[in-house]
Amino acid sequence: MSELYQIFIGSMIVAFSGATAPGPMLTLVVASVAEKGFWTSFFIVLGHCILELAVVISFVFGILKYLENPILLKAIGLFGGIFLLYLGSNILYSVFKKKMRVDFKSAVKKNSMNRKSTFVVTLKGITISLTNPYWYIWWISIGAAFLIKSVQFNAAGITSFFIGHISADFIWYLFIGFLVSTSRKFFNQKIYNGILIFCSLFLFYLGIKFIIDAAAGM
Repeated sequence: MSELYQIFIGSMIVAFSGATAPGPMLTLVVASVAEKGFWTSFFIVLGHCILELAVVISFVFGILKYLENPILLKAIGLFGGIFLLYLGSNILYSVFKKKMRVDFKSAVKKNSMNRKSTFVVTLKGITISLTNPYWYIWWISIGAAFLIKSVQFNAAGITSFFIGHISADFIWYLFIGFLVSTSRKFFNQKIYNGILIFCSLFLFYLGIKFIIDAAAGM
């Protein structure tokens, strides 16, 4: 049970590090919520998670069976660890160079959503991920490394990984949707930077762990 809990928490925190960094998803959520209201944030993330579920299923029933080569497994762990260190360094650099600044004070229009707009927004959540090069890099490196560790615990491990991963997306982007839709001002740049720094330090820890685990079997 403790291993499954670690998979869940690790997956969630790593996902937070990606979700909190300003990018296409954040831009889409802020713009869509400003135009149509809070619930657009939910359906954007829903689309994103549907796509990621498809990726997890393809890994488990397709790609993973080709990753049984010990050398390849170590290479993925090593590459994933290096990429985590790069990502953590990049986040810290951007924070201290004041490159990660986001304006949450968007004007909000109280428009209602119908069935058609719900489908369109969900589709946008899928499309925004497919058009983001970083998304592919994340799944090839970090995502693959996590899945290889999770699959050791069969369906329970994979489920823990996926739920932890999508929980971070839902928590963060629904929070952003709430802030934008209510125009709250308590969430300032300093708090945002604090979250980013915490995530970057955790990435350093996890990256080093991945590298050590991979090197230990060489």
